[in-house]
Amino acid sequence: MKDLFPALDYFTQLAKSNRLATEHDFHPCLCSGPDSIQGVMDSFRKHKNFIMVDDTTSQQTFSNGVGYFRRDVYTVFIVAHYRYDDMAEREQKLNLCRQLFRQFHSRLLHDRDGLGDERLTYLQLNNIYSTELGRYAMNGVTGLYFMVQNEQPIDISYEQSEWT
Repeated sequence: MKDLFPALDYFTQLAKSNRLATEHDFHPCLCSGPDSIQGVMDSFRKHKNFIMVDDTTSQQTFSNGVGYFRRDVYTVFIVAHYRYDDMAEREQKLNLCRQLFRQFHSRLLHDRDGLGDERLTYLQLNNIYSTELGRYAMNGVTGLYFMVQNEQPIDISYEQSEWT
């Protein structure tokens, strides 16, 4: 059985190695779900833009009739600060976040298909869900989050030795 996809390390490394993200000082970091984003962004004095990888994962175990799989859903937030009430700058920053998302998606496809990176074998990259933050979701912040699914085979064989 292969190890599960190392999502936190992989997405953090993508954020650190993307030219557009580094040129615009996007700070890669972890968060724990959408409720903790505001706490991370309270460090605006140090950073204005963030790529946050959610360190909590939604999971599902399912059968396709032949075997069992574990579906993990990974969430990445790309957010940028803009001057409050400057809707032109907000649109500019949202477009920047959209461009970063496109580049991340492109890199995921490249790494899985072009490099044959075995860690990415089970990522479902043909249909990635993304949602943009509403205009009034957080004052002075715009961006989006995207979700990637990994559906990896697992062994759930019964082991008598695990029971008393």
